[in-house]
Amino acid sequence: MILSAVTGAVGTNSQALWYMTRGFGLLDLVLLTATLVMGLTQVVRYASPGWPRFVVAALHKNISILAVVFLAVHVATAVFDTFAPISIVSVFIPFAGKYRPLWLGFGALALDLLIALVVTSLLRERLGQRAWRLLHWTAYLCWPVAIVHGLGTGTDTKLGWVLALNAACVVAGVGAIWWRVAERWRSDERPTPAAATKRLLAIGGTLAIPILVAAWTLQGPLRPGWPRRAGTPASLLGASAATASPSSSAPSAPAAPAQSGALTIPFSAGFQATERRVDSGDGSQVTIEFNGTFSSGKFTVALTGTPADQGVSLTASKVTMGPSGSPSMYQGQVTQLNGNTIVAALSGGGRSLAVTIQLTNRQGDVLSGTIEASG
Repeated sequence: MILSAVTGAVGTNSQALWYMTRGFGLLDLVLLTATLVMGLTQVVRYASPGWPRFVVAALHKNISILAVVFLAVHVATAVFDTFAPISIVSVFIPFAGKYRPLWLGFGALALDLLIALVVTSLLRERLGQRAWRLLHWTAYLCWPVAIVHGLGTGTDTKLGWVLALNAACVVAGVGAIWWRVAERWRSDERPTPAAATKRLLAIGGTLAIPILVAAWTLQGPLRPGWPRRAGTPASLLGASAATASPSSSAPSAPAAPAQSGALTIPFSAGFQATERRVDSGDGSQVTIEFNGTFSSGKFTVALTGTPADQGVSLTASKVTMGPSGSPSMYQGQVTQLNGNTIVAALSGGGRSLAVTIQLTNRQGDVLSGTIEASG
């Protein structure tokens, strides 16, 4: 990871749980896609000398079981991770959470659909073939809902390989659905108007939905400021815990963007930074420092800790930011380290700022990403 020198060294349980949550979530998306493809392969009754039908059936069953197991791990690590306020209730009840409620709600919806799919499969003999087949169609809905959940909730959506993984899953799933429709059309020499309409709608829908999701991704998760717009609690964005008491007699006016030297708050900008590691002479402490520049200013992040078995145990931090002529105008501390995201609370000139630094690329000691500030 980009912050391997830091986050791999901080050594907190929350860090490990965060990596597990995202890793198992992405792995489960791959397994859900494979389950969908194998299920459609089974429906079209594809077989060859080297690929008999019992192999397809076995793969479909075993991959489905793995998907459920890894989904359980994904959910458990998300609940036990103390970084984001994700409760067991919000896992099962859609849109009831406090952390990115809409996008987390899609994940809860996908989980509920998958649970219904598993339960009905276990009761297949009692339900009857027709009822089971109708309920089994929820698999088609579970899959795109899971993709939107991952893109909207994930903090690493901007990473190139994560986008490529999502795109590959979409291509595989849509391709399998088109294959299923084409095979059904080919086998039915005289389809009824209703059947032909359904197939055309299936083809059009599977073409339109990925286009809409791609357009939303470009304008949503890939745009600066998405964590705030997605519904991330202010405390996780580094907002100061102290708030002024509102007047009981006069309504509070919305804060207007404030000009602070050469910085206009709020702002979002790309940056480049260099990393420097300083070890104490006696080996008792190490400091990892990032010195960055962006379009209208500079910032510095210093993370200090004591050497541990697996890296550094963080004990102190310092963050400064300001215009090029006054780079220490705002000063404060790191409040959260989460994957490739650094969250800090700064103050200066009677103003408090919430700063989020997202690192997206690393080449040697040079890092780049986006920095956002609000207050």
